[in-house]
Amino acid sequence: MTKPARNILQIGFGNFGPTHLAAWRSLGLADGLHVVDPSDQARQRCRDLGLPEDRVGASPEGFLDRADLVVVLAPTDRHFEVCQPLMGSGKPLFIEKPMTATLEEAEGLADLRGDQTVQVGFYFRAHPLAQRVKAEVDSGVLGDLRYISARFHGFKRARGDSGVVGNDAVHFIDQANWMMGALPKAVDAVTRDHFGRGYDDLALIRLFYPSGALAHIEVGCIQPGRWNDNIVPGSTQTKEFVVAGSEGAAEIDYQTSELRLHRVHHELVDGLWRPNNRGVEMPHGAIVEPHDVVAGEFAAFLDAVDGKAPVLAGIEECGVGMARVLDAVHRSAASEQRVAL
Repeated sequence: MTKPARNILQIGFGNFGPTHLAAWRSLGLADGLHVVDPSDQARQRCRDLGLPEDRVGASPEGFLDRADLVVVLAPTDRHFEVCQPLMGSGKPLFIEKPMTATLEEAEGLADLRGDQTVQVGFYFRAHPLAQRVKAEVDSGVLGDLRYISARFHGFKRARGDSGVVGNDAVHFIDQANWMMGALPKAVDAVTRDHFGRGYDDLALIRLFYPSGALAHIEVGCIQPGRWNDNIVPGSTQTKEFVVAGSEGAAEIDYQTSELRLHRVHHELVDGLWRPNNRGVEMPHGAIVEPHDVVAGEFAAFLDAVDGKAPVLAGIEECGVGMARVLDAVHRSAASEQRVAL
C-alpha cells in the first residue's frame, strides 16, 4: 500500500526507530523521511540503515518548516517539551504512547491543540488480530463482555524514561478500553520497584468498567517471558490478551501471531451451569511482523490527515483519557486503595 509522497519529520530514533523506518519503507514513503535525534549513536544507526546524511540531524531546526507531518518517538519524559511547540502549528502529529508522562502534561497539550490531526501511537489498535477480535466484539458474536485478562512481561531491560505501567501496561489498558468501548470507572493496582530506580518493574492492575465487566493486567520485567522478543534482541516476552464474553472468548498470543476464537456459552442443565462448547476456530495463520503493524498505524494516521477516516487513537480518549487512567493506577498503588476516575 503506497501513500502519496510527504515530507515526514521523525523526532527520536530509539529502539523502535528501525521498526518505524521499516514501516515507512513498506508504505513507500521512506524517501521523504527525515530523522532528528540528539544522540550521536542514534544518528549513526539511521545512516547505517540507509538514511542519507542530509536527512539526519541533531535537532528539528532546518527540518520542521518543510515537514508535512511530525512523528514523535522521543523518550516519554520528553514528550511534553517536544510536543508543546508543535501543538497549534497545524502540522499533523503522531505521538508514540503514552502521549505524556503525567496527567497535567496531557491536559496541557490538549488545551494547546488547534485543528490539527493528532494520533497517539497505540500499536495494537492496528494489529490485525486485535482488529479481528474488535470486530467480533462489535458484531455481538462474543455476547456481553465479562472479563479481559492480559499478560505482558518477560526478562528485559528496565527503561530509563518510564516503568512497565507506562511502557507496557498502557498498551493493554488501551486495548481493554477499546474492546469495552469505555474508560474504566475505577482501578486498583499494586506496583513494585525492585531496582530502586524510581519506576515500577512489576504491576498488577484491575480495571472496573461501567458495564460491570472487569479487566486484569499483569506486566513486568522480572517474570519469565515465553518467547524471544521481536523488537529488542536478548529480551524475552509473553504478550497474551484474552476477551471473555457470554457467548464465547478470544485468545491472542501476539508473540506467535496465534488467535483462538472459542464458541461457547453456559447453559443451566439439571441445576448446574454447564458449558455448551461449539468448538474453537483459528482463523489466522500468518506471522504478523511489527513493522507491518506500525505501517498500519501510519496508514490510519495518513487517512485521518486526508479526511478519509476518523483518528485511530485520538487525543481525548487515548491521550488525556489514558493519562487519567495511568494517574489513577499510580495513586492506587501508592495508597493501596481502589481509586475512582
